[in-house]
Amino acid sequence: MRLIGGGCYTTTNSPVTTISMVETAQNLPLQLERLAAQRQLYSTAKTIFAWQVILGGPVALLSALVAVFDPSYKAYVAIWGIAVTCSDAFWLTPWQRRLKDSAARVQEAFDCDVLQLPWNKVKTGKRPEPELIDEQARSYEKRASSMPSLRNWYPPAVDALPLHLARLVCQRSNCWWDAKQRRRYAAVLLGVIIVVFLIVFALSLRGGLTLESFVLTVAAPLSPAFVLGLRQFSEHRESATRLEKLKDHVESTWENGIGGAPVDAVTQASRALQDEIFENRRKSPTVIDALFKRLRTSYERQMNRAADEYVQQAKHALRLK
Repeated sequence: MRLIGGGCYTTTNSPVTTISMVETAQNLPLQLERLAAQRQLYSTAKTIFAWQVILGGPVALLSALVAVFDPSYKAYVAIWGIAVTCSDAFWLTPWQRRLKDSAARVQEAFDCDVLQLPWNKVKTGKRPEPELIDEQARSYEKRASSMPSLRNWYPPAVDALPLHLARLVCQRSNCWWDAKQRRRYAAVLLGVIIVVFLIVFALSLRGGLTLESFVLTVAAPLSPAFVLGLRQFSEHRESATRLEKLKDHVESTWENGIGGAPVDAVTQASRALQDEIFENRRKSPTVIDALFKRLRTSYERQMNRAADEYVQQAKHALRLK
């Protein structure tokens, strides 16, 4: 008989050694500051991506249309396309990658503390500096009123479970949310790419362009936009696939956990899963805030509903009262 989260539980399949306090831990000032910092870092990375889209999209499209109706600008338009492609490859993309790496490490610090996992220095490197967190969190405060709340990042219902199982529900929520969001975003990206291509192609036909003129006047200046869009589409789908595989591993570990697997073995599996979650965060492209805001309410409801079901499943399997 054990006291967990304010309730008295009897376990028969596996020993319960640690109380889950996810709801309290995730809402502590330090953890909310970390969430604010990672949001700001990701926001800056998204701003860079927005400039990539503007330079490679609307600006390139405008220059292509100018060249269609005034062929004397063909050479300048081609040079513009090459310049944008080079700046994207050698400046904007590396900068964005550094920001995502910092954001992933800040979020890893949050997860390790809230989910009570050890920091894996070999995989993650050193912990993010407090000065970085403070700087980014203060920047986030300036626009916090327009952003969704940072409280209850993970489902509060998991506190009804012992920690090693509560942790798995949180990790599953992480993988499910991100994978579904990225699938949705990839579909939107593909639709935009197809629509833009059809519009440009139709305008080129109407302008009477030859194949050579189409390549030099339209394809060259728009190549950064299409390369960026297709790369984003591919990377989001790859990220979603990785996350779905991780979710499958979490669910497999969950079955072992409620089936009586040793707590230490489940904890080690969670640490290994967390390494892969971190790696995916570090590698994956960002998702625009507008989509996140639009999907948050429904996704949060689904996440909490799923957490409730997992809690009930564990209570039944472990005979928790």
